[in-house]
Amino acid sequence: MYNQRNAAPLFSERTLFFLVFGVVTLVLVGGGIGTVSWINSQLSGFRTQANNSPNYTNYSTDPADPAKPYLQTASLTAMSKYITEHPQPQNVQILKGMDTAAIANYMVNMVAGGLKVDCTYCHVLSNGNFADDTNPQKVKARQMMLMSQDLNQNFVAQLPASVGGKQVTCATCHNGKPVNFNGGNSGALSNYPADQSPLPDTFQLKLESPADLDLLLITGKKDPDLAAVQYNQQTMTHFTQALGNGCAFCHNANYFPGNEQPPKAHALIMLKMAQHINATYKPIMNNKVPSCWMCHRGQQLPPGSANPGQIPEVLGYKPQ
Repeated sequence: MYNQRNAAPLFSERTLFFLVFGVVTLVLVGGGIGTVSWINSQLSGFRTQANNSPNYTNYSTDPADPAKPYLQTASLTAMSKYITEHPQPQNVQILKGMDTAAIANYMVNMVAGGLKVDCTYCHVLSNGNFADDTNPQKVKARQMMLMSQDLNQNFVAQLPASVGGKQVTCATCHNGKPVNFNGGNSGALSNYPADQSPLPDTFQLKLESPADLDLLLITGKKDPDLAAVQYNQQTMTHFTQALGNGCAFCHNANYFPGNEQPPKAHALIMLKMAQHINATYKPIMNNKVPSCWMCHRGQQLPPGSANPGQIPEVLGYKPQ
């Protein structure tokens, strides 16, 4: 007769349950992570990777961007040849004090990069002569440079460095398009977003006179003109859409007529700049009215605005 012993289980049922549960959980979690990693690796080749230029705020000037390869090899070859033959610039009118190589670097990064165009957009290269003024776009580009110089030195320079020290250059307004005009539902070209909901498609900033800016002043009076109130609200809605900020960014939310918030004064400088653009540069802007959206495009710091020290001194200013 055999002596049988009752064998004690190695694990209790409760312990065994948690062990099995833990193993299954690890398998499922590990498998899920592995699946997500595999899908991510498969999709990575289809994504457009951010390649922002160090020259700009949130803007890429990569000429090899597969979405828009804009610089042609033939143009760059012609430019290299021209720099070798003419180390000092010929027919320079604005970018004085810079040698040909420095001017070419500015043209590639800021002008061609700002409009996403090839050199041939402004230059006639059939003879390899970058000094040739035959193409009217080159003459207009000079006018645009003088405009950016004016805006930087007389308006943007009034902003403190604490707001970013950014400067206007081609990409600030053009944002990678040779002609930076958005079409609204009417089909007319403008510098306003195609959809300004809930604003009417016809809304534009009033930029004809200083009195137009006075309409925006909140005085706290109890009997304001209703038309002025409506325009004020429409303009403020445009501001919030253009900069992606709420009312409290510029206003004391407890007392809107107050001037405690520094951005309120900065907004006034920018409105005066928009008035100046409207009054002075309409001919080179195809008589279109500027807007906050034209440069800001939903961001506090305009994408395409230049970082300090990235543009020629003649066109910019030194942030204080």
